[in-house]
Amino acid sequence: MKRMVLLLFLSISLTYNKTSADDEVLTTVALKEISFDNEDFDDSASIESAIRNESFSRGSDIDSLLHAKFKLINGDLKLAKFYLNRIDDKTSKLFAIKKRYQSTIAFMEGHFKESLDFISDKKFFEISIYPHVCLLRLINFMALNNADSLQREKKSCMYYTGKFSKNDQYWLDTMVKLKLKDARGVKKNMMTDIDSVFSDDEMSKLWLKTGLYLNNEKDMLTLISMLPEGSYQSKRLREIVAFMYLRSGSAADKQKALAFVDDIDSANAENIKGNINLQNKEYELAFGHFRLALQKKQDSTNSLERAIPLSWLLNQWKDGLAMLDSNTNKTLDPRNKRAIRVAFLIREKRFAEAEKELALLKIDFQQVPPFEVNIMDSYVSLIKGEGEKKYDKRKVEESAETACRSFDGISCWISLQFIEWENLGKTIKRDEAIFTDKEMTIDSLKEKKVLIPIKETIIVDQKDIEELDGEGIQLMKRVSK
Repeated sequence: MKRMVLLLFLSISLTYNKTSADDEVLTTVALKEISFDNEDFDDSASIESAIRNESFSRGSDIDSLLHAKFKLINGDLKLAKFYLNRIDDKTSKLFAIKKRYQSTIAFMEGHFKESLDFISDKKFFEISIYPHVCLLRLINFMALNNADSLQREKKSCMYYTGKFSKNDQYWLDTMVKLKLKDARGVKKNMMTDIDSVFSDDEMSKLWLKTGLYLNNEKDMLTLISMLPEGSYQSKRLREIVAFMYLRSGSAADKQKALAFVDDIDSANAENIKGNINLQNKEYELAFGHFRLALQKKQDSTNSLERAIPLSWLLNQWKDGLAMLDSNTNKTLDPRNKRAIRVAFLIREKRFAEAEKELALLKIDFQQVPPFEVNIMDSYVSLIKGEGEKKYDKRKVEESAETACRSFDGISCWISLQFIEWENLGKTIKRDEAIFTDKEMTIDSLKEKKVLIPIKETIIVDQKDIEELDGEGIQLMKRVSK
């Protein structure tokens, strides 16, 4: 038993010593293999640090670019520019993409010269980059009416982008010829082989769109019968044909337009239906179709331009206000938009908001607002004053006087009533019976009256007064003697 214990102890001891020795050798060898001189270590650390920094910077730039693209697609140009400005022009590898986005934003804002400047660097004429910016350059030359540059750019752009087109760049070629006033070239494009055009649905759509753009819908409608039956399965093509019938103007053609899109629920189809109802003075139906169009496409300019006035006519103040707030049309004067918003707020009886908007509106107009704004300001001031225990009465009076000076008869009448009533707004809101002048109505105030001179009743003759005055003077003289 003792021998067994001794052998076991010796075995463990030998194994432990051998393992320790081997580990020491392996550790030393490994350390020698990965050891560096000081210079080698500094260079490697510097390279690794540079790669890490570049990777982080590139990731940050890509993140900014993605945010900018998202904002650009959604029409928020201000935030899109903010994210693009976070990308350094000098160090970023995304320089070309950033400039292309900036050029697109400038074009959307109507700054065509600035848009061209963004993509005029020599780098943009490299073969790998040029096809991505040449179309943007072309439309800027069109906007600037630069015919020479447009003609020159067209050849190179069509050459480098030709492989991406499935229809021999039909649309681009036609639009450039139209801009250059090449009537013969445009006519040649429109009078191509019709059988070949109608054999392909995509080419048919493009050809029909071109006809709409050139206001040739009546001539092109005579060729619609040549479309193969299978083409009518395309909803987009049917929408285009329906729009052509709508544009033609006759009552029969409007019914044909309605038949083409009756079973289509897209935004374009709903707009066509709404326009037909609008022309027939079916306002409620038209409003319903425009609302459906906005559900499909929230920023549809065609729908908003028609739905907002209809919401006013149909007393749909809340819907109209929501549509007005979602309208992103940059061509609309922001002052007019705010004035319309105030009118909707008044109808919604949100007078506190209307008062704030009116204050901003008067600043926008530099304290010289138009006639309609003065009337709204007078009314809001009157209504707001009635609920306040202490309010600036002079402010209410001034707003009424300003509207009166704009020749608003009601405001002039209100201005006069402030002489009699301490709080006219509160008086108007009273429920108890009050005396009303039945002869004075809004219509009577508008009517032109014939002024009849008031006859004065003479109680004391003027001559008697003069004689008494004369006697008084004589009495004074006698007394003085």
